[in-house]
Amino acid sequence: MSTIRYYPLLNAAFQINIGSETFSFARIKNISEIIEVETVQEGGNNWTVHNLARPISSSHKLILERGFLVDGGCDPGLTAGSRVYDVTIMVMEHGKIKKTYSFKEGIVTRWEISDFDALQGQVIYNTIEILHNGLSEGKPK
Repeated sequence: MSTIRYYPLLNAAFQINIGSETFSFARIKNISEIIEVETVQEGGNNWTVHNLARPISSSHKLILERGFLVDGGCDPGLTAGSRVYDVTIMVMEHGKIKKTYSFKEGIVTRWEISDFDALQGQVIYNTIEILHNGLSEGKPK
């Protein structure tokens, strides 16, 4: 009889594909799916409520952060107002894809560089926000 071992997957190895290009980022935030619900009380039954999913009323936001590059501030095509297609985030372990998250289309709504502060001596970060219609979770191919 074999024993199944469950262990946490480290989040240090990941990459993101945007279209046919592969990018590396130091941090990816807001990988989530949220639904809005409406609570409705059933008529004549005062001790029970029903939670109904509401139509989506806002876009999801993916935030990408990485160290500012010496050869340029932003990757070509990842500037505010540009559209991105076929975005896939791949969580890796030992060079193998363990989990994927993807969406078909989005728009870059913010491109920002962290504050310049000569007294702190910190890495300058480039932040990119992409609005999209929702992530799909998948297994490796």
